[in-house]
Amino acid sequence: MEYLGENLLHGIASTMEKFTSSEADLATYIIHNPDEISQLTISQIAKKIHISPATVTRFCQKISFSGFNEFKHELRRYIDLRNKPTMTSDIKEIDYFSNLYQNHLEIIETTFRKMNYFDIQQAVSLLNEAQKIHVYGIGNSGIAAQEFKWKFFRIGINVESITDPHLAVMDAALSTDKSLVIGISVSGNTKEVIDAVNIAKKQGASILAITSEKTSELSQLADLTLLVMSKNNMHMGQNISPTLPLFLLFDLIYTELVAKDYMNRIQFRNKTLRALKDI
Repeated sequence: MEYLGENLLHGIASTMEKFTSSEADLATYIIHNPDEISQLTISQIAKKIHISPATVTRFCQKISFSGFNEFKHELRRYIDLRNKPTMTSDIKEIDYFSNLYQNHLEIIETTFRKMNYFDIQQAVSLLNEAQKIHVYGIGNSGIAAQEFKWKFFRIGINVESITDPHLAVMDAALSTDKSLVIGISVSGNTKEVIDAVNIAKKQGASILAITSEKTSELSQLADLTLLVMSKNNMHMGQNISPTLPLFLLFDLIYTELVAKDYMNRIQFRNKTLRALKDI
């Protein structure tokens, strides 16, 4: 867990059950005396609370800081934010929204930097050549699989999304050499997705892997791997939807698919839109 800016003390308080008794004493003192703690050295804090400097260091590491100095810097930033009145209507001037904004930009820039046009073209060719597309994903990747279906189904792609592990392996067993199976797993190690992809590969299906790990087990099974950015190491990654990098990749594939067969795909899209309006 990351404790940032104005959420620092709340984050510490919500993690009390993970601390030893000495660490809990330190946490309680910090919560009630943040201004004082921000001015003390690690030795002074240890002496005041009757704990060892090593305990202070372990406490800081337990709440995801590299050590006391990094924690102290964040504590001072918390105090500055607390004392600074918010008088702006521009959310990008608010500390944590600014960080979130930068993280979103980083996802976009990294995705475009990692992706090359040839891979996008290959993915579009696989979609066009397949008689049926099967998309497998579990959890948040399952949500992405459903989004893929709705996005591409509307422009005439014969696609089905499977988010149940039992249905996925049965569906994979019925795939053929005319099928394209898309396995989505950001880690690349989701067992349920890998099991289904393995079965489909044995049936002769083409495999497209969407993951953040090029050397993952899922990627090793694939004819083509498209890499997305993992948000796990980002400064405010826990506040970003895990589907965001996946949806961005879908947009790239969708845009190329429509651009290369514009009139046909637009006709499909208009048909589906008219059908919705008639309901």
